[in-house]
Amino acid sequence: MKNIGLFTSVYFNNIGNAFIDFGAQATIEGALPDGYQLVKVSQFQSFVNAMQAGMGLRESRVVRAVWNGVMKNHAHKIHDKLYTAIPTKKTITLMDYVKLDALIIPGCVLTVPFFKIFGAELEALKNKGTELIFLGASGNYYTDYEVSFVKEYIKKLEPKGIIFRDHVAYENYKDIVEVSHNGIDNAFFVNKVTVPKNIASEDYVVLNFDHPKNDHMIQELSGKFNKVVVTNNKPYPLSYVKSLLAQDIFVSDTPLDYLILLANAKEVHSDRVHSCIPTLSFGGKCRIYSHSKRVALFDNVNLSNVKNEVVGITNLSIYQDEQINNLRNILREI
Repeated sequence: MKNIGLFTSVYFNNIGNAFIDFGAQATIEGALPDGYQLVKVSQFQSFVNAMQAGMGLRESRVVRAVWNGVMKNHAHKIHDKLYTAIPTKKTITLMDYVKLDALIIPGCVLTVPFFKIFGAELEALKNKGTELIFLGASGNYYTDYEVSFVKEYIKKLEPKGIIFRDHVAYENYKDIVEVSHNGIDNAFFVNKVTVPKNIASEDYVVLNFDHPKNDHMIQELSGKFNKVVVTNNKPYPLSYVKSLLAQDIFVSDTPLDYLILLANAKEVHSDRVHSCIPTLSFGGKCRIYSHSKRVALFDNVNLSNVKNEVVGITNLSIYQDEQINNLRNILREI
């Protein structure tokens, strides 16, 4: 029996990370050859060990106001440099107690923060003989600094394969890994998770906007629909959650609550890709309001127009089957 690990993320700072993990698990379960089993191991311990102080600072209202008002416009220039101060001291993890033949790492992980936090841990696994696979992977800002930093880590880790989620990441990193595919985001697979549909008591539209510059969109769009549900994807800290609930903004620590809302919504409008992707996966319609480089992932499912109008997806199963087959072929070489 071969053990294939799934390196799951943390959800308290962004519930969308759960949708990536749910989809990655569905992909892996569809791809596992006979004689392989899935072992989920969490990033939680290493993340908290490295980020506790920084997360506390980020929750400061003063710091958040300065960031949103001044620094956010320069995030692509300074974000990665701030992570050079992160401590990387080893901490206890489940990885210390399980033997893995391979570890699958899903999501937007080809970034400076990810490798700063988890790079040493992944190197140690590689040195023990664990093969590494990146699934539905992409970068963040694609600055020269980020691309150079990530390339060095990819070369050190020598992954068995990388399945990218957008053409930007694919073009930047395809030539430094033996097996690469230009695939789709993991959250496009959440329709394989059991989520009840056709249960809405009345038609409603979900509005999910994270960036302060888009606050006006909630008010603007609310006037266009009879019933709206405003959601927030960050169930942390509790003081923040309480203030959201006081404004009738939906927030939960349970990913399935969000998936139920998205799966049964008439439409979804958001500046977050991982509010839009599950909606599309369940056969719903959405529009994204963002100029982030992450929006490039919609090109890989022929939905470039999602930035301009409310759309649905077609032929999703074709994209899913291709990704499952590509992962299965990589796993067979483990």
